[in-house]
Formats: sequence, structure tokens, C-alpha cells
Amino acid sequence: AQGQPEPPTSAHRAIMRALVLTAMLAAALAEEPEPTLRIELKRQMSVRQLALLARTTLATIPESHDECLRHCAAIEVTDTTERVACKEQCRELLLVHEDDMQYRNPEFRADGKNVVISDYQNAQYYGEIHIGTPGKPFKVIFDTGSSNLWVPNTNCGFACLLKSKYDSSRSSSYVPNGTDFSIMYGSGPVSGHLSYDNVAVGGLVSKRQEFAEVDTVTGLGLAYGIGRFDGILGMAFPAISVDGISPVFQSLVAQKQVAKALFAFYLGDQGPGELTLGGIDPKHYTGELAYVPVTSDTYWETALHDLSFGGASVSSAKKCILDTGTSVLAGPSKDVAAIAAKAGATPLMGTGEYIIDCAAVPTLPELQVTLSGNVFTFTGEEYVVKTSSMGQEACLFGFLGIDVPEPRGPLWILGDIFIRKYYTVFDVEGNRMGFAPAA
Repeated sequence: AQGQPEPPTSAHRAIMRALVLTAMLAAALAEEPEPTLRIELKRQMSVRQLALLARTTLATIPESHDECLRHCAAIEVTDTTERVACKEQCRELLLVHEDDMQYRNPEFRADGKNVVISDYQNAQYYGEIHIGTPGKPFKVIFDTGSSNLWVPNTNCGFACLLKSKYDSSRSSSYVPNGTDFSIMYGSGPVSGHLSYDNVAVGGLVSKRQEFAEVDTVTGLGLAYGIGRFDGILGMAFPAISVDGISPVFQSLVAQKQVAKALFAFYLGDQGPGELTLGGIDPKHYTGELAYVPVTSDTYWETALHDLSFGGASVSSAKKCILDTGTSVLAGPSKDVAAIAAKAGATPLMGTGEYIIDCAAVPTLPELQVTLSGNVFTFTGEEYVVKTSSMGQEACLFGFLGIDVPEPRGPLWILGDIFIRKYYTVFDVEGNRMGFAPAA
């Protein structure tokens, strides 16, 4: 989808991922391909959200599980579910220490087949797929900001202890490849080698799908260790796929597994969401879909005609991408700094992020994003991410400063904040994206 950029040999993207989302797969098995396949999506608190709470609301992070539980027991609540939720978060919060959170300034590089994605640890959309015969289940992030499928294999070390791992010796449909595979993230590599096997998403099967089985995941850092996902299933275009591998969705289209070459995301607000493959689910939006053209066969990119805050235009960038792997709105650092100053948000040093007084949220200025003449509006309640844990609350200003150099940038990344309010259709065949208010 998108213009006709010069196809890079292995040019890829590097964009900030923000705030963890989760997903569970509801699969339907059938002999004939169904018009659509619906996958349930859920959200999970991210490493960055936990760190934000630790930094802004807790004097110290509990040093032991018992201390954490005692903190939960002391919370004054009328509803015991809050105390239960507090206890469930103890394990994750214990893993968050200031010394471990080495947040880096966002970068964007593409070096051959090595792809750099800075500060990856923020977003999770995950659902279940099966690889091999018999199929082994894996929880994967459905990511419109990348194009490759990778999962850990049995040679992956301690970081994969709790992960589902691919074992080629147990699959009768495995075909060896052996080509080295590597993606560079902000803090290190994710690497392994390529293989072929059948990949099933519900009742849809991509036969002999090329994918990466990885044994090194140090580039994902803490997020991978505590995250509930095993791997990543990229849903962008082949042009940014490492080694030119066909993305899973394009393989499903080529093998006539879906009725239409499109998919759509609905993100529930404080509830489950849904990914629909091969069709659109009208019950998840109201009114008519407003379509915009895709302008580059790399990411899901379109022209950004204006971005205004409190009635004043604040964007120096003229294009944007829609990315299910990024929860916030990420844009040029100077633009974001000006927006944050107008809102009264406080920068978190060295992160490109900002926090804001939760009491100020109801009076924040309106944000307007204009795409091909269509205006999409957001209130403060909609672009501020409220986080609570162990009886504490903090508010993350939903903007991140990231400077993507030419020719890819400058640009804005419209993530979860945008997609949660507007049901989003990714139309491969029509080379367009569609938006309507989520229902």
C-alpha cells in the first residue's frame, strides 16, 4: 500500500514502541475459508507504565514479594478486586528498577538487513497462532509497524524460560532453510535463522511460511522477560521485511485463505478488542468509514495535512504512519515539546516522554488530526494514559518525541490512542486505510 518508494534491499523501520497491549485469540476452525476471522485483543500494563508509577508515585519499589503483598493488604478499598489486581501486579513491579530502565533517545536507522527499533519495550498486541504439524501455539504481537514473523526456538536461553519455543524436530511440515536472521533493537539483537513451516491463524493456514526461529532476544530487554508474548507477527508491507520474506498476511492472501485482502483493528476501551482478518466488522464502528490513500509501500503511511492543539497548528511533519505496536502519539521532538509546554506536562529526563497532573486532564486542549480532509478529534481524557497500580495513580501525557530523519521522516506515528477511538481498516488491495468512530 502506499506510493512507489525505491524498494530498499532490506530497509526496515525503527520506531518507538509504546505501552504494552495484549491479545487473546478466539479461533474458528473450518474447512472452507471464512469471509472474516475475528481475533480477540486485550491490553496489559507495560514495563514503561510500571516504571512511571515507580518514578512518580512510589517512594521505593518493594524489594521482596512479601513486602509487595503487605503493601497491597494495606490498601483501603471497598472493592476487593482492586486488592486482587494489586497482588497480580507484584511480580511485574518487582522487576522494575530505575537502574534497569535504560531508556534511550529514539533513533531510526536501517543498515542492510539489520533493523534498529529504539525503545521497543512498550507495546503488546498479542493473540495465538500455531506453527508446525501438529500445530504448537505461540502468542504473538500483531504489529502493523513491522513485516516479519519470528518466535523463539529451543536454543533460546534463560530469557525464554517461560516462553513457548519452536522445535523443528517435532513438526512433520518443517522444511529447513538455515539462513542467518538478525534484527537490531535499541538495546541489542534478536537473531537466529530462517525456516519454513505451516503457520495457522485460527482456521487460516499459510503453508510453507518462511519465518525466523530465534535464539537470541537480548535486544528486547526486560519487556520480553515479563511480557506475555512469545514472538512478533508483522503486518506491514514486504518492502520493509528483513530478507524480503513474504509477511504472513500477504501469504494468506496469495494462498486464497481470506476473502478480501484487508484486516481491521478494534481496540476496546477498558475491555477486549478484536482483529478481523479478511473483512470488516460493522458492529465495532458507527457511521461511514472515511478512507485515506496509503502513500508508501513500506509502513501504513498517509499524508498528514494538519495536527493542531488547542486550535493552533503544531506539526512540522507532513506524513504519518498507523502503528498498532505504538500506544502513544509519537512525533518530532520540537513539536512534542511545544505541545507538552502548552499542556503543562513535565518531561521525564532522557525518555522523550512527559507526565501530567491527573487533575488537569479534564481541562486540557483538544487535539485535532487532519488526514485527507477528515478531521479526527481527541480530548485530554483520550490522549492521556492513566495508570494505576498498588493503589497509586499516575498520568502519562500521550505524546512522545521521536526524530525520524529523511527520507523516512519527519513523521508522526499514530498508535493506540488514535486506533482506540477510531476503528481502523488496513486495506491491502485498495491501497488505503479507513477510519470510523469505534462503537
